[in-house]
This record gives sequence, C-alpha cells and structure tokens, in this order.
Amino acid sequence: MMAFMPSCRAVAKTLCGDGLPSEPFHRRLLIRLHLRGCEHCARFARQIGLIAAAAREIWSKPRSEEHAALKRRIIDRLGPR
Repeated sequence: MMAFMPSCRAVAKTLCGDGLPSEPFHRRLLIRLHLRGCEHCARFARQIGLIAAAAREIWSKPRSEEHAALKRRIIDRLGPR
C-alpha cells in the first residue's frame, strides 16, 4: 500500500491539535517530509512553536511588565502583516 503525502490542511490540523507525538511513526515521517518541502507549512509550524513557547512563558511568569515585553516579542517574531 502506498502512503500519500498529507495535505497542508491535514498538517495544520495536526500541528494545532495534539501535535506530532500523538501520531503514528509513519504519519510523523510524512508530516516531517511535508514540512521540509512546503515553506508555508514550515513557517506555520514555526509560528505555532513561538506561540506555544510564549504561552508557556506567560503562564509560568505572570508579571505585568513581562507581559508587555513578551507581547512585543511575539508581534516582532510573527513578522509583517
């Protein structure tokens, strides 16, 4: 049986859901191959990673002055609109 490359929509759904660790090995491999070949999905994956890291930082250090600095860093890293 031939395995097919997942669509961009399927990759985005996986990245926004439980993530790669919840997927079977062959599916993780196909998603990683997709991310290497699709610059749009790779950029989206990086953005999701930055947002997740920022959320973890916010929850671990709830101080108002740090929130403003973190918000600026998130906006800067997401790039131009």
